[in-house]
Amino acid sequence: MISNISYTKAIDIGAGSGELASKLKNCIGVDISPQMCKCMEEKGIKCVCADAEKLPFPDETFDLAVSNFAFQWMNIKKAMKESHRILKQNGSFALSIPIEGSLSELFSAWQKVSISLNGKEDKLFRFPSYNTVILYAKRHDFRIRYKQIKSEKIILPSASEALNYINKIGARNPYGFKKIRKQFYKEFCKEFFHTEDKGYPISYKVLTVILEKA
Repeated sequence: MISNISYTKAIDIGAGSGELASKLKNCIGVDISPQMCKCMEEKGIKCVCADAEKLPFPDETFDLAVSNFAFQWMNIKKAMKESHRILKQNGSFALSIPIEGSLSELFSAWQKVSISLNGKEDKLFRFPSYNTVILYAKRHDFRIRYKQIKSEKIILPSASEALNYINKIGARNPYGFKKIRKQFYKEFCKEFFHTEDKGYPISYKVLTVILEKA
């Protein structure tokens, strides 16, 4: 979809290691993590270490913005406002974000064990809802040119690999998965294992939208 968008200067917001930015011409990667920025620099990708909620660029600098699996960690209202600000008139914003319903198997297993051993649910990270993302896009004067919700699922061989996989998709770990007690982890592995999948499922409900600055 991005390949069909005409642009001269692009920005990848929450670029991580720069996988997407490296595929775009004249693209600057932005990430809040110095480690990720160093990784981009080593790949020869232009990058800036900055907060997506306070982008260090003048108004109307870019005609294409992209963000893949990063907006869920941010204050969507602020990040959407900044994305709109730095785009030129009629500029495009291609956003892919996991939404409410993602990691449902993991969350369900974690909460069952938390209630069983701690007598209450744990305070886990919540993915934004579809309505929240669309609301802030429209509120900040974006026109919606394309939208799709797609479910994705992978099966991992161990609970530890599943948790590590989750940690790797963002610079921060909002889940509160601290040092897990042995008893908790043992029970969690039992709950999390899906017999029909023969492993530990990681599922995402992904919203992809192409927005245009009004």
